[in-house]
Amino acid sequence: MTILVAVKKDGKIFLGADRMTTSGSEYSTDLVNGSKLIKLKHAYLATSGYTLLDNVVEHLYDKRHKMMENTFRNRAEVFQFFLEFFAELKKSYTLVDHGKETYAGLYNVFLLVTPQSIYGVSANLSVHEFERFAAKGAGADYSLGCLYGTYDLIDDAHELTRLGLEAACHFSIYCKEPLDIVEVKASDFGKISTEGYKARGKGVVTHHTRRGSKDLVEVIRAGKPAKKATKASSNGTTGRAKKPTAKTAARGSGKSSGKKRS
Repeated sequence: MTILVAVKKDGKIFLGADRMTTSGSEYSTDLVNGSKLIKLKHAYLATSGYTLLDNVVEHLYDKRHKMMENTFRNRAEVFQFFLEFFAELKKSYTLVDHGKETYAGLYNVFLLVTPQSIYGVSANLSVHEFERFAAKGAGADYSLGCLYGTYDLIDDAHELTRLGLEAACHFSIYCKEPLDIVEVKASDFGKISTEGYKARGKGVVTHHTRRGSKDLVEVIRAGKPAKKATKASSNGTTGRAKKPTAKTAARGSGKSSGKKRS
């Protein structure tokens, strides 16, 4: 199973997923090309459900199928992509499961993220656009609860994505680290990658263990009820409050750790 999380805040969008793959009573987290973040020509795609669909996307990518040219400028274009995807599944990948056509419904759910938008796609092909954040897959309820409670407190969209993924990994037996997170930037798109269909390179940050919020600091401003949590800098202050008017307290340990992302 899989947890997928996407967050948009302050002009930035991040997409993340765990690496757990199950087969019966067994699971793996160290598969070759085990990242679930798929880089299309104009968007990132991630899916939760049958891993078989990852193989199908890879095959269509290598064949340079025309659907890979989709620009995903709006919900209609996203829907068009999945209509073509579903048609191709029925035509060219007539695989069966327990005597039934596997693709009578997609069964899988998806997040498709462009530099401007977050789209969620359900197993029945319905497409929705999300304004702030989205979560799909196993443990999505835990991720959404975490994101709802922290979105207005934390400025860093990467950290929000990480915490949403970690919440699912903490409570769901079907999610497990490592966690891959990529920033979705316009400069990454416009051509088919020569390195394959998986997101890779400096833009992908992999977290191998859960960190929680121990390296975040809470700034309490005098006379203002709002609180903001940001990553701690090396000198123990935050970017949002260069001259705090009230105490600055670190979560967890009582002081800023200044840890870097792993």
